[in-house]
Amino acid sequence: MNERTHKRFSFARSMAVTRRILTQFRRDRMTFGMIVLMPILFMFVFGATLSGDIKNVPIIVENLDDGFGEINMGEAIYDELLLDDRVDMREGTYLKGSEMIESGDLVASFLFESNFSTEMILTGNASIKLYIDGTKPQIKGVVYGALTDAMQAILEGRGINIEEELAFGGAEFSGLDVTIPGVMGYILTFLILLLAVLTVIREDIGKTKLRLFSTPLTPVERILGYVLALSLLAMLETVLVLGIAIFIFGTVVKGSILLLFFAGLLYGMANIFLAFFLSNFAKNEFQSVQLAVLVAIPSLAFSGMMIPISSLPPIIATMSKFIPLTFAITIFEGIMLRGWGLEQLWFEFTLIFLLTICFFILALISSSDKSKD
Repeated sequence: MNERTHKRFSFARSMAVTRRILTQFRRDRMTFGMIVLMPILFMFVFGATLSGDIKNVPIIVENLDDGFGEINMGEAIYDELLLDDRVDMREGTYLKGSEMIESGDLVASFLFESNFSTEMILTGNASIKLYIDGTKPQIKGVVYGALTDAMQAILEGRGINIEEELAFGGAEFSGLDVTIPGVMGYILTFLILLLAVLTVIREDIGKTKLRLFSTPLTPVERILGYVLALSLLAMLETVLVLGIAIFIFGTVVKGSILLLFFAGLLYGMANIFLAFFLSNFAKNEFQSVQLAVLVAIPSLAFSGMMIPISSLPPIIATMSKFIPLTFAITIFEGIMLRGWGLEQLWFEFTLIFLLTICFFILALISSSDKSKD
C-alpha cells in the first residue's frame, strides 16, 4: 500500500495549504481588491436600484371636462394624479399621447370628455378613454393603481367605465413574454463575456498565444478568428433561449425573427470584443471571471431589466444610458413585443454597431504580444 495511506491526519499540514492559498491572494493585489470591493459595489448597486417601488411612469391626461356647476371631477382627478409619484404627468393631448406610446416614449394617455362631471352627477356613472401600452403588465398595473386611488378620493363610490384601447395592435403579454427579451440580452452579456474572457486568458496562460505570434497571423486576423468561433456560440445561446421561449412556453415574437437573430449576433459580437479588451487586464482565470461579473451585474441592475429606468434614482438613470444592455433590451423588446423594425430601432442598432467597432479597436490597441505568467 502507498505510504501516504498510513500517515495520520495533520491539521498543521492543512494549515500550511491554507497559508499558501491566502499568501497567493495577498500577493495578487488585483484579485484581493476585487474580493473586497465587489461585494461592496454590488450591495450599493442593488440597494440603490431596488430600494423603492415603480415610480415616474410617464403618462398624459387630457381634461376636457366642462364641469357641473362648480364641480369639475376631471380636474380633481387630474390634480390627484399630479400628486402621485407613481406617475409622471406630461403635457399634451390624448392623440399626441397615443402617438408617443406607439413610439415608446409614453405608457398611457387618458381623456376626460367634456360631459364627464355632468354624467357622473346625474347618472352616477361616466366614461374615460385610456390608450395604454399593455406589453408590460407590471407597469400597466401601476398606472391603473394610480388612477384607481385618484378616483376613489374624488368619486366617493360612483361608478366609472374605462374605455381601454391597447397600443401596438392590441398587444397584451404574459409575464414570460415581457421577461424573455431582457433574459436574452442578459444571457448574451454574461455568458458571452464569461466564455470569451476565459477562452482568451486560457490561450494566453497556456502559451498558445505565443505560438500564434510565430505564424503569419496578424492581430486583426487572430482576434477575428476568435470572434467567428465565439459568435457561433452567441447565436447558439440566442437559438436556445428563443427556441425554449417560443416552442415550449409559447412566447410571442411580433416582429422579424431574422432581424432578431441579427440583433443577437451584433450584440454578442460587441460583448466578445469587450471581453477581449477586458482580458488584457486579467492575469489569470479567476480575475477574468471577476471582470466579466463586474460588467454583468451592473448591467443587470441599471439596464431597466429589473425595474423601469424611469423609477431609478436620477444619477443611476443617467448611468443606464451608458450600459449597452439598456439598448439591447430596447431592441429585443421592440422586435418581439411591438413588432418594430429598423425604422423604429435604427438609433439603437447604430449605437450597438458603433460600440462593437469601439470595443474592437480597444481590444486591438490593448492587445499584448507577451504571454501572462
